[in-house]
Amino acid sequence: MEPLLLGLVALLVAYLLSGIRQINQWEVALRFTLGKLTGRVEPGITLLLPGFQTLRKIDTRTKNRDLLRQMVITRDNVTTMVDTVLYYRVVDPEKATLAVENYEAAVKDRAKVVLRDVVGETRLDELLAHREEVAAKVRVQVESTVTQWGLHVELIGLQDVQLPPQMQEVLAKVAIAERDRRYVVIKSEADVESAKNFAEAASILSRSPGAMELRRFEALANLSHGNTKVIFDLAKPYDDVRHTAAAMAEAAVTEPAKMRVDNASGALRTEAQRESEAIAEAEAEVQARKFLTGPIGRKV
Repeated sequence: MEPLLLGLVALLVAYLLSGIRQINQWEVALRFTLGKLTGRVEPGITLLLPGFQTLRKIDTRTKNRDLLRQMVITRDNVTTMVDTVLYYRVVDPEKATLAVENYEAAVKDRAKVVLRDVVGETRLDELLAHREEVAAKVRVQVESTVTQWGLHVELIGLQDVQLPPQMQEVLAKVAIAERDRRYVVIKSEADVESAKNFAEAASILSRSPGAMELRRFEALANLSHGNTKVIFDLAKPYDDVRHTAAAMAEAAVTEPAKMRVDNASGALRTEAQRESEAIAEAEAEVQARKFLTGPIGRKV
């Protein structure tokens, strides 16, 4: 009897030891007794009855899954290949285990279907320019479905949008034309602004001969850095400036004197005119008397 009891005890100990399970911190374990859910097991060491109880471990960490090479057709009938990444996690282990057979495959398939539907309602230009908005719309629609399975979609991102070669050439031509247009517009605006600045500079230099001379010297200094030989007449502009200044000074000095001479000349001319008028009146009176005292006058 003793060997039999020892054998039974050894078998019982081995049976119990085979039922020891370890549950990690990021996992949630569900205990099933004869196929029925009998509770949730916390992380750590737990004991179950093999053959009567089973454990189903659920990873609650965020998972990322790639949805590669999804062929979609946009609203303007352009076939594209979209690479998408999906981030989700389990928030309700009971629903994720009991409501769906394979929650990972289910959420990936649902994301593919919604991606085709959303891209099919979007034009190619909007898809290329507003990827984040399209991805957010896909996430909202996927989230509304997978919530029933105890899942939460944290993010859906469009990694890449591949276009047919013909469409790539068309878009490249459009981009080149747009850059050319911007270049022409920017250059024309720069020309207008440059013309305004040149006109203002010319107006300032025209009022200041000294500034014009300094500008000439600056131009000569810039020319001296190269190997080109330039013949430049330095004396003529300087003489012109000097003659102009001398003429202005002479005019400033002689103007008052000229005015005084003109005034004196005017006074002398007025006195001479008076004398000539008096002499002319006297001669006319003498002629009139001769006429009256002559033969013809006596006859009368």
